[in-house]
Amino acid sequence: MAAYGSVVEGVRHAAGSASSPGPRVAASARVEVRLLGGFQVRVDGRTLPPRHWSRRHSAALVKLLALAPGRSLHREQVIDALWPELGIDHAAPRLHKAAHYARKALGHRDAVVLNAETVRLYPDDDVDIDGARFQQSAVSAIADGGVAAAKAALALYEGELLPEDLYEPWAEQPRLHLSRLHTELLHQAQDWHQVLAADSTNEPAHLALAQRYLERGDRPAALRQLDWLDRVMHHELGLGPSQRALELRQRIETVAPDRPCCRDTAPEPLSARLTVGAG
Repeated sequence: MAAYGSVVEGVRHAAGSASSPGPRVAASARVEVRLLGGFQVRVDGRTLPPRHWSRRHSAALVKLLALAPGRSLHREQVIDALWPELGIDHAAPRLHKAAHYARKALGHRDAVVLNAETVRLYPDDDVDIDGARFQQSAVSAIADGGVAAAKAALALYEGELLPEDLYEPWAEQPRLHLSRLHTELLHQAQDWHQVLAADSTNEPAHLALAQRYLERGDRPAALRQLDWLDRVMHHELGLGPSQRALELRQRIETVAPDRPCCRDTAPEPLSARLTVGAG
């Protein structure tokens, strides 16, 4: 399984005095970093208030390192991600300043460690990162292939990655990666309503729901689902109904209104298996 932070490899490859770091917590901290649904950090059970992250680059530095393999990046990668318009010499003081304020926010002098080559987040402590937990659970669930495993993994997905950083290039690739895992799990869990909430043009979800309604004997609902599919495919994609949709409609229309139809085909799977750990 690819490391969670491997999705940050899209950050292009392009110094560590610790000024007064603020109040120091225990030498071994219990740290939780939330990235799904919004950024939040808990240290030893205490949620750090938003005012601790009033300095944008100190927050971005913590987020970037939380996404990285082993919570560590070459300092040139960090500089290229956060100050792409600056050369190393001009950006290095800004990196040190961001690291200083990150330490101050986290209350630990060793929370962000810089040396000549690397920048690391909590190198000597265990850090629980929700995105990493979700990815690990998602990969295991997809390998398992079961509905129950998919639902258990989906429970860990509390929203898209760092929604407050939608336009930050360094967050785009990991966000897309986790979103793809989430979508594949929704298919595996057969949660077709949620699939359509995310993408109303998803034909396999429409067809699976129409088939489900037909099996329950709800012929009108099955036809309404296909009508919805026809509308969104026409208005959103400029396409007509597929052969599979036409065949299902024909089957539905030939079934007597008071007679349920048995399943004779499985819902169409994803057209192509999503690549796990891509990036």
